[in-house]
Amino acid sequence: MTTRSEPSGIAVPSYGGKGKLWLGLLGALIVAGLAAWGYQLTTGLVTTGMRNVFSWGLYIMMFVLFVGLSAGGLIISSAPKFFHSHRYEGFARLGVLVSLACITVAGLLILPDIGRPERLYQFFTSPDFRSPMVWDFGIVMLYGLLNLWYLWLLTRRDLAARGSALALGVEDTDAGRERDRRLMFWTAALALPTAVALHSVTGWIFATQIGRGDWFSPLVAPVFIAKALVSGLGLLLVVSVLADRFTRFRVDREELASLGKVLGIFLAFHVVYLLAAERLPHAWADHFGFWAITESFLIGESAYFWLWTVVGGALPLGMLAIPSLRKRVSVIFTAGALAVFGTMFEGIRLVFTGYDVANIDAAPGISLGGTYSGITTDIWATAGAYTPTVVEILITLGIIAFGALVVTLGLKYVPVQGSGGQQSYVTDGGETENE
Repeated sequence: MTTRSEPSGIAVPSYGGKGKLWLGLLGALIVAGLAAWGYQLTTGLVTTGMRNVFSWGLYIMMFVLFVGLSAGGLIISSAPKFFHSHRYEGFARLGVLVSLACITVAGLLILPDIGRPERLYQFFTSPDFRSPMVWDFGIVMLYGLLNLWYLWLLTRRDLAARGSALALGVEDTDAGRERDRRLMFWTAALALPTAVALHSVTGWIFATQIGRGDWFSPLVAPVFIAKALVSGLGLLLVVSVLADRFTRFRVDREELASLGKVLGIFLAFHVVYLLAAERLPHAWADHFGFWAITESFLIGESAYFWLWTVVGGALPLGMLAIPSLRKRVSVIFTAGALAVFGTMFEGIRLVFTGYDVANIDAAPGISLGGTYSGITTDIWATAGAYTPTVVEILITLGIIAFGALVVTLGLKYVPVQGSGGQQSYVTDGGETENE
């Protein structure tokens, strides 16, 4: 591991071999994503798998996921500070950093989905406030700025103590730290409702589509908040374990185990209670028989259902329900990763259930916007069908890689560990040197 010195004379570890390889991989994915987006811009959205019947695809699926990841991370980081608690203090800064990266990814995913990003200025010049998309765009922008301010507020005194230019002239004084503690409370008081509003508005975009029966439900927004808590906390646990392994960030094992228990509670509420609350009334109305009702909300209709409820729900819940298991870092890491995995497929299932049945089921159906080959009726459809193309996958991976780059650089240049702790710079994988 090599070091360099800042103007203040403080030695800062530089990236080792594995760190540089990781940065190279992220850079390659970002370049590939930009190239794919350039191709999409020149040829149009026809290069994607989306059509008039299935007008939301991979971009919106991942947008929903990353909005939830961001909202859940900020809620977990802000709640203790709002209640003047020092519980989970070691995770607060990392949680806000991860939240900032996720909302950046979510915001960038809007650009390739709208097809004409040069018209984005119309959100500001001629917004239609009857549209949930306008409210969602506004809350995403506000939320991103709030994350940026919150992260700087949490770290600026430590940045000043290091002599970093990122302190923007702020000095490290006892009086200043006391003022910052009061500001953190008020920022947390603002962050909590903003995080709830962020994912609620996203849920209402689906819930207000009266033409999509599977989405038209008052439970959509609460379900979105629940899965934000599950996925946001799951991602925070995963990133914290990886940061502990590959950087100088150090995790408090007791707090990690405690957060694992909290994740289990969130999973039980989301996957068990809300699933039953959403599906039981429909099952009762449709069948009015005990076994028919049980089959309707316990037996899934697609692989996405099982990947969410079993792989991403029941399995991590079972792991975290056993006290001896949830104290193990490997178990907490696996449960967190499965929770994020399951939430992703819940979002995929959500979009597919809404578009599988077209609003017009009578022939000829809805135009796909294609051309007629003379063999089959390939320009009309009465049922949704969608498979993401290579272009969509590359663009999505490039945007996610950019979010990972934000976290990677943040771990190097931002004092995520906090005052008096070990600084969290990325080093060669597996190195555990202490400052």
